[in-house]
Amino acid sequence: MAVALVAFVAGIVLIAIGRLNVVESVSPDGHRYRALGAGEHVSMPFALRWLLPRVCRDSLVRWRINALLHLAVLPPLLTLWLRHWIHDDKLLVVGALLVCGLSGIWRITLRWPVLVDATALTWAVGSAVAFHYDLWVLGVALALVAGCIKESGPVFAACYAWTPLALIGLAAPLIRALTVRVGTDVMAQPHVTRQPVLASRVHHLGKWFDARAMVLPWGVGVLAALATQSQIVAMLAVTLLLAYAQLVVATDTARLYHWAAPPVILATMTVLPPHWAVLALVVHLFNPWAGSSEV
Repeated sequence: MAVALVAFVAGIVLIAIGRLNVVESVSPDGHRYRALGAGEHVSMPFALRWLLPRVCRDSLVRWRINALLHLAVLPPLLTLWLRHWIHDDKLLVVGALLVCGLSGIWRITLRWPVLVDATALTWAVGSAVAFHYDLWVLGVALALVAGCIKESGPVFAACYAWTPLALIGLAAPLIRALTVRVGTDVMAQPHVTRQPVLASRVHHLGKWFDARAMVLPWGVGVLAALATQSQIVAMLAVTLLLAYAQLVVATDTARLYHWAAPPVILATMTVLPPHWAVLALVVHLFNPWAGSSEV
């Protein structure tokens, strides 16, 4: 509990500093979510992500509060998830705070609070924690909530928990897909929603082998490649494969592949010496290749 409290307090401090470092605005996806919250019919896949727009409506204040609350909860929640494998308190705190240096999760949410990714990821981690404590009913329930926030949430919850039971959460977006009325794209970008593979190919042209776009935003997380524990390596490989595969059908980059953050952080903690942990965290937070929030 003390470790989670330390991670929570440190996370709050990093949220405050992070907000001073960005200018808040609304992204194109954010306008789509606000339109859904205002009762408009939106295009796929945004029409599947109904829960946060239902709660936050089109209120920027509500979206900001939601974003800040979930960012605050994420580091202490990660300490609970990491404790399943890591037993050194220093490594637990440092590992949990590594998420604060990942621009695809942390910085982009502070810059663009009207997004669903960080919130859905938090619920997916919560689902995994529940499964680790053998609270299977709660784990499935949290996976269902994650699925109502973003359709990929239960898939990554299953990766973090390393159990297919979390995939039951896919029932939420499936039911929504069968019942929702789909509208036109409110941003007048039909090529993004109707031809996602083509739009992704154009957006990522020249980036697939660009380390600055595809690798270096992981910061100290690149050390995960040195992990040797078989279960962790398997979880890491599967989650990274799924996270990067999203780039084939979407125009985002780090915001998508940073969904693999929990296994990457875990693998990094298994190879990082405890006496180097704090220095590694500082280097990670000041990663010059972390990328901007517009990722």
